[in-house]
Amino acid sequence: MDNFDFKKYLAEGRLLKEELRDVENILVKAGFNFEDGLLGGVGSGGAGYYDGVNDDIYGYNQSGPWNEEEFNKFYNNFSFNSNVYEKEFAEENDYPYDFDMVAQMVKPGMYAVGDNGYVEIRSNGDIEIYAIPQLSDKEGREFLPAFKMDDNGKPIPQFSKDEMRKMLKDDLYYII
Repeated sequence: MDNFDFKKYLAEGRLLKEELRDVENILVKAGFNFEDGLLGGVGSGGAGYYDGVNDDIYGYNQSGPWNEEEFNKFYNNFSFNSNVYEKEFAEENDYPYDFDMVAQMVKPGMYAVGDNGYVEIRSNGDIEIYAIPQLSDKEGREFLPAFKMDDNGKPIPQFSKDEMRKMLKDDLYYII
């Protein structure tokens, strides 16, 4: 993250929803489409970007058995799913993204996109979009972020390991 002081922006209150909307609008104007989610569609089955992880931990549709080793792997070594949009590759392949417009309107750094993820604008013009894993109840009425990101791009668990284990194992929440 090219010398971006994320803590300074947080301390100054500069990462407000209004500013985030502006960043999202700029990306949309530049050709990025978030109608199917930050990383694009995940299929008609309603699965999320982390559905495979959920299946590894507790089986398809929480059918079991519970796999403590997979849960520990997920919790202890979590890594965000993301898409990287490389300016040079996109230009060579006539992708519809206007990287120059983004570079003129958004300084390099990390920006939150609502409650769903983060966008990293790099000084070389590349853009990486990260999705936040959500914990969802069986009915899909409640969505809680499982991890957020710090100023170094590292995951911050939003629940203790025991709390998350209970939510997944006993309360039958899904990771999506």
